[in-house]
Amino acid sequence: MIKEIEIKDVATFDSTGIYIDDLKAINVIYGSNGTGKSTISRVLAQAESFPQCRVEWKDGNPIDVLAYNKDFCDKNYSEQMPGVFTLGEAAGEILNEISDKRKKLEEITGIGLGYKNDISKQENLCDSEKVFFRESAWNDLLKNHESYFTRSSIGAGTKDNFLKKLMKAYEDKYDSPLSLEDLKGKYSLMFGVQPSRQDLLNMLSHEACLAIESEEIWQRAIVGKQDIDIAGLIMRLGSTDWVNQGVSYVEEGSDVCPFCQQHTITSEFKEKINSFFDDGYKQDILKLEALISEYSLLSSALIEGMEDTIRTQKTKEKSFVEMSSLESAFVALKIAITSNTELMISKKKEPSRKISLTSTTDIIDSINTLIQNANTAIEENNRLADNFTNERNQLVKDIWNYYACSYSATIEAHVKKINGIEKAIKNLQSKIEGVRQQYKAVNQELITLENSVTSVTPTVNEINRLLKSYGFTNFQIQEVPDNKNHYQIVRENGEPATSTLSEGEKTFITFLYYMQLVKGSHNPDGITSNRVLVIDDPVSSLDSNVLFVVSTLLREVFTDIHDGTGSVKQAILLTHNVYFHKEIAFLDRHCKWRDCINHWILRKRDNVSSVQSYGKNSPIKSSYELMWAELKSDELNSCIVTQNIMRRIIENYFQVFGGISPDVILEKFTNAEERKICRALLSWVNDGSHSMPEDLFVELSDDQITRNKEVFRKIFIVMGQSAHYDMMMQQTDKEDESIAVS
Repeated sequence: MIKEIEIKDVATFDSTGIYIDDLKAINVIYGSNGTGKSTISRVLAQAESFPQCRVEWKDGNPIDVLAYNKDFCDKNYSEQMPGVFTLGEAAGEILNEISDKRKKLEEITGIGLGYKNDISKQENLCDSEKVFFRESAWNDLLKNHESYFTRSSIGAGTKDNFLKKLMKAYEDKYDSPLSLEDLKGKYSLMFGVQPSRQDLLNMLSHEACLAIESEEIWQRAIVGKQDIDIAGLIMRLGSTDWVNQGVSYVEEGSDVCPFCQQHTITSEFKEKINSFFDDGYKQDILKLEALISEYSLLSSALIEGMEDTIRTQKTKEKSFVEMSSLESAFVALKIAITSNTELMISKKKEPSRKISLTSTTDIIDSINTLIQNANTAIEENNRLADNFTNERNQLVKDIWNYYACSYSATIEAHVKKINGIEKAIKNLQSKIEGVRQQYKAVNQELITLENSVTSVTPTVNEINRLLKSYGFTNFQIQEVPDNKNHYQIVRENGEPATSTLSEGEKTFITFLYYMQLVKGSHNPDGITSNRVLVIDDPVSSLDSNVLFVVSTLLREVFTDIHDGTGSVKQAILLTHNVYFHKEIAFLDRHCKWRDCINHWILRKRDNVSSVQSYGKNSPIKSSYELMWAELKSDELNSCIVTQNIMRRIIENYFQVFGGISPDVILEKFTNAEERKICRALLSWVNDGSHSMPEDLFVELSDDQITRNKEVFRKIFIVMGQSAHYDMMMQQTDKEDESIAVS
């Protein structure tokens, strides 16, 4: 069965369109000509040709749609009409077997639909699990880390794309993922300013300085030759350095002492002094001078190099050196060098003095450590600069790997659950395939049975019988002699009649042809396949007698639908004829299908079609029914209008239909006030009009409406017609939208 219909963007249906739901087994849609009935029938008959429209089937199981409309008539009304295969007078056993096969197919279909529903439930469960997992992963991973790694930088994209990449990373994950801190550090580098190559810093070479600082001469007293007789005095007085300095003041060839200015400097004394300050002494002094000079050059080079390094690093936008530590170490180095230099100079002045120099090894080592750390960072920077794109891609991969590894337990639980659901679906699909094969086998058996007992002849006989029964005796149909399984319309004399029939005759015979097709098929197989009927204005151009015939035939189909005895599972009838509508939709207490019918009215305003649902209640009402509906309306507040409606109802029901005199009714009332009101309601008898006596008009007011209605009700009670009153007052109609038939 069709469950819902949505029609839009076609003919008079705009982009909003119409939506028809709650379709029953029997559905009647009333609409004037031009409101869109034919469009609805075309959409239902050829849904694939209208992709903008939607036809939703119950349980998602579509069946054949057999439409009667202008397209059907144009296609099938021709000189040679395709034959309709129906069941002939076959043996009862075969017919019973066909019926059993059909029931078996329906049973198999039901089992298959059950499996499909189970699959749908599992698919919904799968979808729910995927949505839940996607949302959880999105929040737990991306959202919680978005302040570190932006969505765009790692290519997360949409939630679905994020989940896809996460599962790919889970499949490809590798051991020992980088820590979050490492990833954050790399990310700040790789997704900041693209690095450029930088020169490595020079290490400080301090071996030469260290060699000078560790010379033993600094810890040794440099003195003259000890075996000279004046050596004892000089050593005793500790005046070696004083004497050495004084010697330089003795002028060449002079015997005057530079200290006492006496002629005490003899050649013998000079010889002793020169012997005391021998070559060994002089060599030590020369060594001191050389060491001091070399130290000065080396230390100056160190300081200048460091100053240049510090100055250069300060000008860089990004330095890899710990500048504060480097500058502190550099200050300590300069202090140590300055101190050592001063001590060396003092040693030169006083060679006999022992000095202890400060080792610069630790300071230079600390500086070199800082430089080495910086160079390590520079090398990494240069490596990244040389291979930036690949390094960035690797970082992104590392981030996804971190996500996959950190979320591994949750992913595994999700995968396990999805695999379980997919296994269940696969198992159900296997069962469906088994059911499909079973259906195929039974259906083939059914086709074989149908082929053995079907014929186009019964259709000819039935159509001709109906034509004759309803007065169409000047034409009939017969099988085409030279074209197997085809019909032609002929006159009594055998001449073709296709081109000479009236519009009413064309309509009637094509409808009879359609009704046979409802029972059969254009092919010898499939005559009992399930189908939905869509019937558009089958009484166009027909007189009232034939209209009754068509309504009778359709009501029989509706009964079969209710009883489930035929292949028709649902009918959708569209009509513009109110009299046909009343015939087809008349529901008495004997009507079996009164609870499985729904009604709609199709309207068009400003060239746009719309639809209104009436449920089980027919919108086509007689003027008598509408008077009752108006009387029930809460909006009826006028005393004059109320009395007029009540008079008209009484007139129609009691006098016209019942032949009851007003005096008979009036005699039933003994209460004076009620009798007076009753007389007013029956005043049409006295003066032949529906006017109200003037004195009574003055006496009545709007607040007496309720009293008048009560007397109106009592009229039906005292006349033994309370059941009719209750029935008419309890009906639930849409009186404001109903269509009246007078």
